[in-house]
Amino acid sequence: MRAASRVLAVLMVAVAGCAFSPDTAPAGRTSSPGRADGAGPAAVVSPRPAGAAELQALPARPARCALPPEGRDDLRASEVATAWRTLWVDRARGSMGLLAAAADGTLWTTFWEERERGGVLEGRSGGVRRWDGDAWQTFEIPALPGRGGQSVVAVAADSADQAWVFGQSSDRKGADTVGFIGTYEGGRWRTEALAKPAADAIGWAYTSARSLGAGRTWTVNGQVGLLWTGREWHHHQLPAQAGALGSEGEQVWAVTGEHSGQPVAMRWERTGWRLIGVPVLETPDHDVSGGVLRDVGVIGPDDVWVVGGVSWLMEHEYDDEHEPLERGRPVALHWNGSSWTCHWGPLGSSSGRPAGRMTRFGEAEPDGRGGLWVLGRDDLLWHLSDGRWTRHRVPAPAGYAAKVSSLARRPGTSQVYAVGSVTSEKENAFDVSHAALWRAG
Repeated sequence: MRAASRVLAVLMVAVAGCAFSPDTAPAGRTSSPGRADGAGPAAVVSPRPAGAAELQALPARPARCALPPEGRDDLRASEVATAWRTLWVDRARGSMGLLAAAADGTLWTTFWEERERGGVLEGRSGGVRRWDGDAWQTFEIPALPGRGGQSVVAVAADSADQAWVFGQSSDRKGADTVGFIGTYEGGRWRTEALAKPAADAIGWAYTSARSLGAGRTWTVNGQVGLLWTGREWHHHQLPAQAGALGSEGEQVWAVTGEHSGQPVAMRWERTGWRLIGVPVLETPDHDVSGGVLRDVGVIGPDDVWVVGGVSWLMEHEYDDEHEPLERGRPVALHWNGSSWTCHWGPLGSSSGRPAGRMTRFGEAEPDGRGGLWVLGRDDLLWHLSDGRWTRHRVPAPAGYAAKVSSLARRPGTSQVYAVGSVTSEKENAFDVSHAALWRAG
């Protein structure tokens, strides 16, 4: 991690072109108590993996994605007038991280609070926020009885009245950590511990969650998957490591995400998960190199996009901050129902002018019109529409830069939301961040 010494500067800023909500503070913080029993509630999870069929894996077609010549760029994206607009910017300091959008238009997100004390910037979890289109309401996720700190790493939502968070909880000595599920229903949150083996995967880093609507929700991490059926969580064994989910209706896909090892993809087929072979992403012959598939966007059964990239370190070459020089390319793989097409983005590096900096494809969301939004850099989203790629700057107040953390589409619509922060960087000062919400469509 690169760091720079900074001193706090007090900053007041007027927003130009980005309207603050009339009610810029959350509408209220609600503390939702957990169950009263001190024994520690346990989530209702099927004790053994569900009796899913072992589906034969499909071979990768083609077997490899050859790294293109240095000057080639398959995407050829042009920068256009942005389709994104600012819906809300907080006056208080902080940022929003995870995001889930429900079909009724409700947004659920995690919040991080910041404050300065004695020349030191302090941060803490600000709970979970719910947006009704006009204002935010903030909830605290109740802690498991007899345990200490906890963190939330994934969120899913079915409506304003039903949502889930997934995270991990440590004992007061920090020696024993288990995964937990937080459920919002009946106007309150309850927190339930997971039993092994789910407790050793769900709620830890790289957990992903996604609601399918009608009360059905998936969460995956590693080779563990849990499906909420409306009554209990069914435990499913995955054929490989998964860390990111995408869906459209009953079409559900998972990819490796940030897990190490050869990137993979898999598809849920009602009776089990089928491994879908993906081409090997070629890299130069360097000691430190690798590929990653960070997310998957499902448009239809024969129209699926998997995004990620490759990177490698250059020997005896260094960037502007005297770190080993990194080079790499983003990649978008398209599935047509039987095979993949490899689309490589521009070559970039960790040095040089901003135009030549590496693009790292992250989150992907269908746009509801047959296209796709992909997070490329903090303030730059790539859009695929009718076979053409374009780049869209995310707006921010004058003197600020946008930092997008998560994307989510409202099911059944072309409304795609983004959360994160707008950040002002001043010389010899801490970064001053304010949580922000944007929308396209």
